[in-house]
Amino acid sequence: MSNVLNESLYKKQKKQFDKINDLSKEFASVYCGTTILRDSIFGVVENYARKKELSLEILRYPFRDDELWAFTFVKKGTVFLCVNTDLAMCKQIFAVTHELYHIRCYADNIDQSIIRGGSILDSRTAVDVAVSQEDLEANAFAGLLLMPDLIMKEQVALFGIEGENIGVDDVLKLMELFALPYKAIILRLCEGKIITEEKANDLLKYNSDYIQQRINLTGKAKQWQLISKEMEYYGSLLDNLEFNSDHELLTDSREESDRAYLQELKKGFQKER
Repeated sequence: MSNVLNESLYKKQKKQFDKINDLSKEFASVYCGTTILRDSIFGVVENYARKKELSLEILRYPFRDDELWAFTFVKKGTVFLCVNTDLAMCKQIFAVTHELYHIRCYADNIDQSIIRGGSILDSRTAVDVAVSQEDLEANAFAGLLLMPDLIMKEQVALFGIEGENIGVDDVLKLMELFALPYKAIILRLCEGKIITEEKANDLLKYNSDYIQQRINLTGKAKQWQLISKEMEYYGSLLDNLEFNSDHELLTDSREESDRAYLQELKKGFQKER
């Protein structure tokens, strides 16, 4: 059985979970508004950095390692957030929001040690056991920001999803709406007291193969299971290079060296991890 419930902040530190819930609502009011975020979370991270006057680069590339979801580090005053596009889109969305919490802790000088040392989100930390207190809080923050209590309860009522009668296909409907992985949806339903812990554990008994079969059969949430390797992006590095090249702002030797640097960067991402 999955540890996602028993190892959650909600289960282990209820008072701290309530604080993170309040924080997610405050954060949403300033940076997101009242909407279902899904893949617009990438824009939210950029908007947060803009308002905080924080130098940020979001890099998206296939890492060739489905255990590694994302990592964040600081280099010469710039925060680099790197996301694995080898993952299903719903996992990328969760990973970016998890890392956003670490970036916030860094930007607000709450705790800069994790990002300065390099924050790494792997599959075990995301869906099983968090390796630090900040990771535990980041997981809760991600779920709460992407699937807020008020909107969650509103959508459950609109779609006629009834508490203890919720089945796997009902969870898929919510996965379609919120673009979150299966286990994250179950956890949020339990945190929002829409289902009991017993019901949550029953739903968590289904393995990933069965969930994928139901997704394929019903078509629900299928778009968020797709891998988006074609969405690779190197932040402003390539944008700046193309702009400088188009406007003939670079010498031939400088343009050649810059393109060679980007190729080396790509090769670094392509290495087996």
